[in-house]
Amino acid sequence: MSAIPDIPPDEAVSYQQMFHANPQSMWIYAQDTLQFLDVNAAAVERYGYTRDEFLHMTIADIRPPHELEAMYQAVRDARARESVPVSGPWHHYTKSGESLFARTSSHGLVYQGRDARLVLVIDVTRQVAMEAEREAMIAALRKSQERLDAAITGGNVGLWERDLIDRTLSCGGRWADILGTTPEAFGPVTVQSFFALCHPDDVQPSYERLRAFLRHPAASYSDEFRMRHASGRWIWVMSRGRIAEFAPDGQARRMVGTLVDITDLKAAQAAREQQRAAEQASAMKSQFLARVSHELRTPLNAVLGFAQLLQLDMRVPLTPDQRERVRFIEQAGQHLLELITDLMDLSRIEVDAVDLQSVPVDVDGLISDCVQMVDTSVRERHLQVERSIDTPSAWALADPLRLRQCVLNLLSNAIKYNRPGGTVRVGLAADGAKHLTVSVWNTGAGLDPAQLQRLYEPFNRLGRDAGPEGGTGIGLAITRQLIERMGGRIDAAGAPGEWALFTLTMRSAA
Repeated sequence: MSAIPDIPPDEAVSYQQMFHANPQSMWIYAQDTLQFLDVNAAAVERYGYTRDEFLHMTIADIRPPHELEAMYQAVRDARARESVPVSGPWHHYTKSGESLFARTSSHGLVYQGRDARLVLVIDVTRQVAMEAEREAMIAALRKSQERLDAAITGGNVGLWERDLIDRTLSCGGRWADILGTTPEAFGPVTVQSFFALCHPDDVQPSYERLRAFLRHPAASYSDEFRMRHASGRWIWVMSRGRIAEFAPDGQARRMVGTLVDITDLKAAQAAREQQRAAEQASAMKSQFLARVSHELRTPLNAVLGFAQLLQLDMRVPLTPDQRERVRFIEQAGQHLLELITDLMDLSRIEVDAVDLQSVPVDVDGLISDCVQMVDTSVRERHLQVERSIDTPSAWALADPLRLRQCVLNLLSNAIKYNRPGGTVRVGLAADGAKHLTVSVWNTGAGLDPAQLQRLYEPFNRLGRDAGPEGGTGIGLAITRQLIERMGGRIDAAGAPGEWALFTLTMRSAA
């Protein structure tokens, strides 16, 4: 198949040469399906796929799952532009599983009668690796006393030299920038003028730490304290140094060192501490829920058991009023039992105490079983269930029990929030060569943008607590965590008062 798009014949030869002879990878993909329409030899060699294999794939097949949403957005943005300049770097995967980084640029064209894009791919794996290595070296240099001079060129580092006998101080590097001033505006640098900017609470502790270091000099000196920036705010700085010269009597005479603004680092440390505290509180909450749920479940099972025995006891039959009251007790108990079960599931998932298998699951068969399980509720509400199975022999890698739980949660919501006589549509389709999707669409209350933003918050019923539908507001939170732990994802869309759509994307076992 020729790589020549729908262009004038006199330009075809130069295009052919540009495409096939280009040492950089190039391809053409369809804008509607994202399927590869043509690739050049450089792409075949770099990615390891044959040309025929490429032509049965989409551009999503060489991208990692975490970049797919960004890729789809970039594709959507590109449709409105004739040319897209270089973007990236992006993760790509070769046939062997090797991860590479690439920058891409594209140009819209019509290829074989289809709207397509011509993409130039520049492999920047080595450059990205070099950049990562460079960053690691900079971080190491800042921690290494022997390489302070190299660290100065890599960041906003100030230099200082202090004569401990003459009591003089000189500064260099970016010290003035750190303090938000200039050497001219600051004036003469002295020990007194410099440390006059130190926070009052830090002056004495900093002085004591320096004295302790001089009494027992270690390999290097390090201190952190606050200084007043020219803007009036306080910044955190780290001062590191070493003894550069000793007096004849063995006492330290001269010290040299660096000054670095670590305000952002301090803020990040504080944020991490807050996050760690929040995670610890969340774990304690989950453990508490698990224990309380277990303790509640035992007496509740006894209540439900006795309620059922009272209804079945023929020796001392209940009066109609009594039977109705016992039935209410049983219904309330069952609702509470479902809530406790959901709480236990949620707490176990949050503390990563759920063992999940990853085995091939017959998704079509699982959907059939789930639809049959909700058949009574469907008939009670006079709903119409439609099935759209594009891939009847599809198998997914998942935990069978938990995948069934996820699909049942979506079906239950589709029934619960539907309108009488409405429709539930269940779909199964392939999403590329490596993924399957299960979709559940329903008429009814629908979802507005604000609800979509808070869809997966536990116990949030999105303003429907006063409605006739039962529920705890935990089901979707559980579904999301389960499907993500099985390597998939859940997406939602809707229109208020009209429809809602939930889609589970899973790894294909094929």
